[in-house]
Amino acid sequence: MTVRSVAARYLPRLLLAALVEWVGTGMFLAASAVYFVRVAGLSEQSVGFGFTLAGLAALGLAVPVGTLADRIGVRRAVVVLNLWRAATMCGYLLVDGWWGFLLVTAAAVTGDQSMQPLTQALVGERVAPEMRSRVLAVHRTALNVGISIGGLAATIPLATGTLAAYQWMLGLTACTFVLAAILIAGLPPVAVPVPAARPISGFRMLRDRRLLAFAGYDSLLALWLPIMYIAFPLWLTGQTTVPASAIGPLTAVNTVLCVLLQLPSSRLATDPRSAIRLYAAGPAFLALACLAFVTTPRLPTLLATAGFTIAIVFLTLAELCHVNASWTLSYAIAPEAQRAQFLSAFGLGRISSTRVYGPILMTGVVLTLGTAGWLALMCLFVLAIGVPSKLSRLIQ
Repeated sequence: MTVRSVAARYLPRLLLAALVEWVGTGMFLAASAVYFVRVAGLSEQSVGFGFTLAGLAALGLAVPVGTLADRIGVRRAVVVLNLWRAATMCGYLLVDGWWGFLLVTAAAVTGDQSMQPLTQALVGERVAPEMRSRVLAVHRTALNVGISIGGLAATIPLATGTLAAYQWMLGLTACTFVLAAILIAGLPPVAVPVPAARPISGFRMLRDRRLLAFAGYDSLLALWLPIMYIAFPLWLTGQTTVPASAIGPLTAVNTVLCVLLQLPSSRLATDPRSAIRLYAAGPAFLALACLAFVTTPRLPTLLATAGFTIAIVFLTLAELCHVNASWTLSYAIAPEAQRAQFLSAFGLGRISSTRVYGPILMTGVVLTLGTAGWLALMCLFVLAIGVPSKLSRLIQ
């Protein structure tokens, strides 16, 4: 099947769903950390701890969700997850206090973190192996257009700081998830279903050396996300003179660069060997981003803004290295008949860093220690640069 015929059948609808979904997600990601601390009145540490506990719930449910998707169909599972996520945004409008925040966040994170592997499985069952990275790159380009629009829209509640503005943001986010569910439900069915196979038990799957090794390293590279959406906005508002209204436009720098570079950069990870090289570049860019963040409190507002911009550029390059390499490598180790299950298991590394230890690492260590915390994180990334050369032996 050619790229043109694949696109004609389902890609426009899939891209529109990604665009709509991530307009809402972009609003929430850009404004949520500041909302929970400044409007909801929670401490930075309690927010980080809450996200960690919520991430543990998502960690435990990731593989079962993937197993269920293999059984009921990936498309149906994606529709249900989007409706679930819409319900969690409405839940934030109703809760008050840390326990309510924890309950809704656990439900929200479980839905959020299951979406990426299931979207990857949705593409995998419809696209030939040699085309998957290209299609996912186009999909992520649409995603980043959406998140850029959402990030800019988040400037409104961030600038006003009122409860009503944040409530409108949460309501609009819920609506985007409902619309995305409707669009995904209209995708054409798979012409030739993958033969059914018995799911592999979670314990047996987690004894797979390749899966554990790659998921573990992927976990480290995925720290770009809690740095971007937790450490960066709280560092900016708490340690520098840059106004909070700059968070949205600075976040948009990331997404605009991803829109421009996602498809070209996907050509750097067309096979496992090239993906390993890209894996090694990721922590180098993360280390440079940490160094840029260290400089910002010592600078006047204009120069600090420039420093944040440089840091965001390095985070973006790290993100591109991470996502392009992980697509290729996760497909390489996932059996076709249990693709959603294995991709969900591979995603455990990403969930653990973005939702379990990542938030508490950012709020409880990096932000608490300040400059020393950023420098320690930078050293960790420098040490990680040589790990992919060892991982390459597992795919030969």
